[in-house]
Amino acid sequence: MNKFPISPLFIPANKTDWISKTFKKGADSVILDLEDSVPHNEKSTARENLYSHLKENSYSGNLIVRVNPINDKDGQEDIKTLASSNLPIDAFMLPKVEERALVAKLPDINVIALLETPLSIRNISEIAAETKVKGLALGGADLSASLGSNMDWDSLLYARSRIVLEAAINNLFSIDSPFMSIEDLDALAKESKKSKAMGFNGKAAIHPSQLEVIRSSFIPHAQEIEEAKEIIKAFNNSSSAVIAFKGKMIDKPVILSMEKRLRLVGIDPKNID
Repeated sequence: MNKFPISPLFIPANKTDWISKTFKKGADSVILDLEDSVPHNEKSTARENLYSHLKENSYSGNLIVRVNPINDKDGQEDIKTLASSNLPIDAFMLPKVEERALVAKLPDINVIALLETPLSIRNISEIAAETKVKGLALGGADLSASLGSNMDWDSLLYARSRIVLEAAINNLFSIDSPFMSIEDLDALAKESKKSKAMGFNGKAAIHPSQLEVIRSSFIPHAQEIEEAKEIIKAFNNSSSAVIAFKGKMIDKPVILSMEKRLRLVGIDPKNID
């Protein structure tokens, strides 16, 4: 996934006709949900239909599949069916990931660890260090239910801080939890700006009306993109571990931040002239 998912939108995996419509409405990534959005008695059918659909179709944006928990039968079948063939799936989102060992046993796939239990947060350092894991995501609804808290920003501040910290340490992208009020776009904008300021690379969406607000909050402005390019060029042209750039000290952590900024808009930092 060269381009980070900024506004991944959840859609039911048994609604494959929604995929094209979702990308047309501005989503850069689609999360095809086999877990909560699909009734238990329809999971096998949804899995097989999704497999058939992706065998015959491809899309320009990121396709992410949220499978069922990988420690149960449905989750194992999801991985076995969808990861065994050359399907246009960019990553698998694993719900309720609580230990690294389960992820390590999976095939060679890109994993987004959905952290939504107290054990997930406690073991986040080990989970983030697994090489298959490319991104971390906060599952605020399930986590708050487990904690007995609400989903307000401050209530989950510790979990958010841990996710951003471990993502930075392991050079992963991070996705904040969806904002559950579809109609309150002003509140969504405020929370999205808080997420970006904290260090998240994007925020999941549950309705197309949220996409524009999220993207405008996270996508770097043209000036920020040019600044990142200039800083990376200057650093690459120097033999020093630390340089001065327009009155600022630049070292490797700053470069990593600038690289992430460029990847948000689909620019590969390695291809900067």
